[in-house]
This record gives sequence, C-alpha cells and structure tokens, in this order.
Amino acid sequence: MAEILVLAEHDGEAVKKVTLELVTLARRFGAPAVVWTGPGAESAQARLAEHGAAKVYVAAGPEYDEYVVAPKAELLAELAKQSSPAAVLLANTAEGREVGGRLAVKTGWGILTDVVGLDDDMNAEQVIFGGAINVTSRVRSGTPIIAVRPNTISPEAAPGEAAIEPVSITVSDAAKQARITERVVQQRDARPELTEASIVVSGGRGVAQRSGRRARARTQAGTRTSSRSASLARRCRRSSTSPSASRGRSSTGPGCRPRRRSWW
Repeated sequence: MAEILVLAEHDGEAVKKVTLELVTLARRFGAPAVVWTGPGAESAQARLAEHGAAKVYVAAGPEYDEYVVAPKAELLAELAKQSSPAAVLLANTAEGREVGGRLAVKTGWGILTDVVGLDDDMNAEQVIFGGAINVTSRVRSGTPIIAVRPNTISPEAAPGEAAIEPVSITVSDAAKQARITERVVQQRDARPELTEASIVVSGGRGVAQRSGRRARARTQAGTRTSSRSASLARRCRRSSTSPSASRGRSSTGPGCRPRRRSWW
C-alpha cells in the first residue's frame, strides 16, 4: 500500500485537530505517514495511532523551529523522493499553502488548495469566489499535493501503529534566509483557533441582514427628503402667486429663494 504523506500541524506538544482530519482522509487512499517537524512527536504518538497513522517521520532538528517554512518544504521533497507517496496532504492554512507551493516548485507536481473533499479517484472538490461556486479538479502532473480546508473532514478513530522513524536531512542555506525572531503565545482565555473548533458558524447572513436594514433606512430617508422638498416647492409657488408678490415684495416662505426686486 502506497504512503500518503501528511504534514503535521502542532504546537510542540499536542497535535492539532486538522492533522487528525488529514490522517482520517489519508486512510482512504493508502497508509498515512505523518511528517512531524520539531519536538513533541513522542507525546503525540498515541493520539496519531488512535486515528490510524501507520508511521511518523520525525525531523526534530532546530532548523524547523528557527526558520520559516522552507526547511519543511525541503524535508517533504526529500521524503517524497525516498518513499514515492501516492499523495501529499497539508492543511489549507497560510503555512500549509506556502509549504505546498514550495514543494510543487521543487518537484514539478501539481497542487490544489481550498479542497473540501476528495472522491475515490482523488478528484478534488474546491470552493471558489468565497464559497459561491464549487468546482471539481484533478492534478494531472505528478503526485497530487492537496491542501484541505480545516473542519471539512470529521476525524474518525482507527487503530494504527504510528511507528516513529527519525529522519535527518541537510537543510540548504537558501532555506535559512527567513529566521523566526519572536513567537506570540496565545492566552488560554482568548478565542480558540477556528481550525480547532468543532463547529464554525458563518456571520454572512447577519451581515446581509444588517446591510439590508441600512439600505432600507437610506431609502426611507431619501423618501422623507424628497417629500419635504416637494412640500417646500408647493409653499414657494403659493407665496409667489400671493397678493404681496404681485406688489413686488419678495416671498418669505421657508426654503424659498428671495425674489429679485426691480427699482426701475
């Protein structure tokens, strides 16, 4: 059975929910082989085995925590050369898309992003134009690199070995151009990441309702303004036809323009 490489997303101690979703999806097409970079693989091994991971490639070198994405792309490219996987699955996060794009450049393989489902032939369902249109796509060049949206697959438990296999590669100098200088730790009482949420509720309908109410308010305000203008115009016409106007006096109706008085 061919391997399906799954790039793990984690916080250094615990595996993130989106990785379990990817492992669940990978079981449909082959043996899930999780690629873990940095420390913490041993503490997450049981969790990965619970969801069916067959193997865990562990690259624990410090370069994966010190530099931005490029070392991970080089690691995946080297593992892909050694294991000839049937597909590479990543999370459709900012980092996942960046790693996938760099991997596609290194290997010449096709990449699909914003994927929300795969059929048995690995045809991908994608959402475009902000979710307004769904399309079906397929990679036709090399091994598919697929970035799957979080919360589109339900993690399902299945027994697996999750055997840890240490790997080591020499990261090139070109991959060490962007160094991480600071990390911001999220407070425990802060809002959790959307990728970790069980249910994500969209606020699009509420926004549309508020926009509709604002549009109706503007329309009503415009109607009131038009009615007031028409009323002022009628009062001006009545003032201009009054006896005082015929004697050359200026009309004094509110909102009316002064009549020009001729002295000779």
